[in-house]
Amino acid sequence: MTIGIQSKPVSLRDMKQLFFLISFFIVCNSFSQNEQKTDTIGTDIFGAMYTLKNNTLFKKVDDTTIDYLNLALGDITTVDIINSREIVIFYRDYNAVVILDNQLNLITQIQFAQTILFVNNGIVNNLWRYNDTQNILELYDYKSRTITSSSQVITDFNPVKMESNFNSVKLIGINKTLVFDQYLNITETEIHQKND
Repeated sequence: MTIGIQSKPVSLRDMKQLFFLISFFIVCNSFSQNEQKTDTIGTDIFGAMYTLKNNTLFKKVDDTTIDYLNLALGDITTVDIINSREIVIFYRDYNAVVILDNQLNLITQIQFAQTILFVNNGIVNNLWRYNDTQNILELYDYKSRTITSSSQVITDFNPVKMESNFNSVKLIGINKTLVFDQYLNITETEIHQKND
């Protein structure tokens, strides 16, 4: 005994409806991909505004906008504009840092051998970086590619964010914040209060 399945011929009306649905989904998908959020990085001391959109850094001064994009390094993790003559862009997925001048031209690109969790601008030619491989905070001279100073090993602490200026660094964790001076000595420990 054989069972046959009879197919109904597809009408022109059904084909038009199918074409319309497919076209509708393609258009909706392309609009959703093009409407990516713009993140504001901030304004430097000269009044230039920095934003990040589609993994591209934009700098706007008056009516002029310039941009920087590096597709080879993946997504930008952080941008530090504290010194607009040495803009630091960190790419955590590739363990890399790009340093740009005030026209967003490449000064240097560094690929770290260790796993680096955070990088911020330090004093001239130096970067604050958290070495996750060794659990230490370091001051890294990017011109000589050497570590000029490092903290003691940080135990029982999982940082989720780093903030810095030229003279100090804050490693912020879930339960506490560690504050370091320019010599990478802990000067303060702030315990976070839990909200009940």
